[in-house]
Amino acid sequence: MLHVYLLCHNEAVLLPHAVEHYRRRVPGVTFTILDNESSDTSVAIAKKLGCAVETFHSNGKLDDVILRDLKNALVSRTASGWVIVADMDEWLCVTEQDLAREERAGTTVLKVEGWNVFGESATVTLHDIDLHALNTGQRHNKESKAICFRRPQISAMNYGFGAHTWAPEGTVAWSTNTYRLKHMAWLGLPFIVQKYQQRYERGKEQMAQNLGTHYTDDVAKVTAEFALRRTVARRFSERPYNATQSLLRRVVRRLRRLIA
Repeated sequence: MLHVYLLCHNEAVLLPHAVEHYRRRVPGVTFTILDNESSDTSVAIAKKLGCAVETFHSNGKLDDVILRDLKNALVSRTASGWVIVADMDEWLCVTEQDLAREERAGTTVLKVEGWNVFGESATVTLHDIDLHALNTGQRHNKESKAICFRRPQISAMNYGFGAHTWAPEGTVAWSTNTYRLKHMAWLGLPFIVQKYQQRYERGKEQMAQNLGTHYTDDVAKVTAEFALRRTVARRFSERPYNATQSLLRRVVRRLRRLIA
C-alpha cells in the first residue's frame, strides 16, 4: 500500500502527470492533494482524477515555514504502509514490486538520489513534450530527499526547509538500493520563466529570511541558467541501484585493467 501526499499551488499543468507517474508504477496508490489557495483548475483536476483534496492557507504567500510544518505533520496521517510526502514536481521512481521487496527486507526509509530533469518544451503548458519519457538532466544533491518511508515504523521525519534535511525517528532501516527522484524542474524555458516569476511574487517576504532566494523575476538570468542546464544535461536511468555493489564492480573492472 502506498499513499502519496502532494503539495499544490496552481499546478494544473503538472498535477495530472504527477498522478499518472505514480499510478503507472504503483497501480493501487492513493493520493491526497494539499492545496495552497490555488486559483487555477488544480482542485477540479485533482477531484476528477479521484484524489482527496485538502486546503491549507498561507495568506496568499509562499511560506516555507508553513510548508515544512505541514510536511512534518503529514507523517502520522497514514497509519500503515508506505508514504510519500512530496512537492508536485518531485516524482520518485519506485514501483509496486520495489516497495514489496523493501518491505520484505525490513526497510523503513528509501535512499534517494535526486536529478533535475531537463526538457525542451516551447510552451507554458508543456503539451508539446512527453514528460514521462524525459531521462536527461543533472544530479542534484539537494533533491536527494528522504520522501518515502514506512508507517507505523517511522514516527517522525523532522524535515527541515524544503525537506532538504531530515532526522527520522522510530525503527529506522535504510534501503540498500538507491531510488532516483526526478525533479521536474527545467522542462522548458517558457514554463520555468513563468514558474519562477510567480513564485518570486509569492515569496518576496520570506526572502528576507533567506528562504526561496533562488526564485527570480529576471528573465535574462533564468534564460542563462536554462542554457547552462542544457549543456550539463546527461542521460540517467530510472532504475534503482545498489551503491556498494556498483562501487565493487568499478573496483573489479579497474583491477582487471591493471592486471591486463
